[in-house]
Amino acid sequence: MAASFSTFRLQNDVHIAYEVRGSAHLGQQVPIVLVPGMVALRNDWDRLSNVLARSRPVLLYDHRGMGDSYASESAVQDITIEVLARDLLSLLGHLGWKNVALCGWSMGGVIVQQMLTLPFHQTMPTALPFRPTHVFLVATRSVVLTSGLPYKAQSKPRTPEERKMLAIKMLEATFDPEWLKANPARFETLVKRSAIGIRPPATLAKQQQALQTFNFADLLGKLPSSLKTLVIHGELDQVIPFSAAQTILGRMPSAQFLGAGTKHGELPTLSFGHHWYEYFDAEVWRDVFEVFMCQ
Repeated sequence: MAASFSTFRLQNDVHIAYEVRGSAHLGQQVPIVLVPGMVALRNDWDRLSNVLARSRPVLLYDHRGMGDSYASESAVQDITIEVLARDLLSLLGHLGWKNVALCGWSMGGVIVQQMLTLPFHQTMPTALPFRPTHVFLVATRSVVLTSGLPYKAQSKPRTPEERKMLAIKMLEATFDPEWLKANPARFETLVKRSAIGIRPPATLAKQQQALQTFNFADLLGKLPSSLKTLVIHGELDQVIPFSAAQTILGRMPSAQFLGAGTKHGELPTLSFGHHWYEYFDAEVWRDVFEVFMCQ
């Protein structure tokens, strides 16, 4: 992991590691928060975050108990989607930004939706300390699904070879066969990167459990119709079915779907897998974000 990062302390002995790339743009451009999915660490976003940071601040962070973020054993056991959403809410409150764009990928998209609905929470409503200007929900869902990454917890520690084989299996699921055939060198780089950083099995198991217990879909209709939301999903996604995008669109009054086309800010095709930002030139994705955030 990168040596340059800051930490923010929460209750129950939790320290959230974060960094802001493109910080020279603070106060001039709306910052965007990249919310990682299950297993992911903040540096996994490099291919996307580096191009986005050329024109705006980009907040990267590690979930509790992952990467450079520390969590006590009891804090790991506390993990739910709501807890992870409140972690992010606290971090953004700490930073004091007034306007924020949010991009959640896979589990990260679930966390973003949960956070946006916290003002309507039935037992502990919590106001957002910022105004969400734009929301990107990528390869995610709004209801519990049986599909997901092929991760299975086990009682005994895995050997280095077993860890590598599991990483390969999980990464393979995020790409389609044609991409894997055409990009063996890039895939090997990603496999090696997956061995870098702290991704504890106990934390991953709790993340996986959390993805089976969230329940906020009925609150999405309470979000303001003025909230600009873009749903992005590839037809070749083998982790979260393409149909999950339609479920989100049916529940969020402001959501629109990013289709394929030839216009600036559109995708050349919807033929991409779960690991969306590894498809196409990174500049294509930068244009998607910048065009939508100009609306």
